[in-house]
Amino acid sequence: MSPYAAAVLEAVSEGVVDEILQSRADRPVVRHGDQVRHPRHPWSESVQELLAYLAEAGFAESPRPGGVSGDHDDVGYIEGISGDEACTVVQSDAAVAEVAQLLRRYHDAVEGWQPETEPVWFDGRRGTGSRPGELVCHGDPGPWNLVWDLVRPPGEQLVGLIDWEYASVGTRLTDIGYALHYLAPLRDRSYWHGVLGMARKPRRRHRMAVFAEAYGVRLDEDLVDAVVAAQQAGVQLMIDLAALGRPRQIQLIAEGELERERRAVDWTERHRHKFSRAGATVPVDA
Repeated sequence: MSPYAAAVLEAVSEGVVDEILQSRADRPVVRHGDQVRHPRHPWSESVQELLAYLAEAGFAESPRPGGVSGDHDDVGYIEGISGDEACTVVQSDAAVAEVAQLLRRYHDAVEGWQPETEPVWFDGRRGTGSRPGELVCHGDPGPWNLVWDLVRPPGEQLVGLIDWEYASVGTRLTDIGYALHYLAPLRDRSYWHGVLGMARKPRRRHRMAVFAEAYGVRLDEDLVDAVVAAQQAGVQLMIDLAALGRPRQIQLIAEGELERERRAVDWTERHRHKFSRAGATVPVDA
């Protein structure tokens, strides 16, 4: 157990923290007041700089930076529904559209970021992208990392995008493909029923079309390619991080997650012909 994790457990036992947000031994996350505390990583400073830039740029749905100190880093707490509970919120078309619009706002905000100090990311990549269309992606825009305020009217309920530790260089389609993998979703019943809580098989192509229209991309072969690429990248990333000794990925592989992700790739490849028909929306550079 890391010194940070031990300190968190001690703080919990003493009642110093207000809420345990994530109890994983490798990455305990707690809330104290209006701050969320994570274990520090070599890329934590870069994430803090990204969040500071987004705050200045007016992107309201990212946590506000709280600084890095010792073995931890802090970000602002966003009130609302997140994690496993948030996965069931994305069943509706309105929710899918909100996610697409949020990602578009984020990508539009971040594409001009040129920090003075070259950022370093969790996967060892550096910078903000040197090739046309590259920018800093969130990297993990799955339903579990969304924050919802269901008191608000539909269309205004998505209030946060959290857990930026997997931010790295990619393109707009990198995040879009990842999001659609889990939102359409291009996975089998064990996910759409077991995780998203859907009672009936989702209309996947329709949900992809809703997302594409809300973001402003075409529902075509490139979009399906982006989903497949995101799935394949997820498989390879799990293998690579486990090889580096990352506890979380080692645990996931031991629990069978790698094989589940491989099955998701196979499922999409077998069914991709159902989802790739050109739409009529305006494309973006990606």
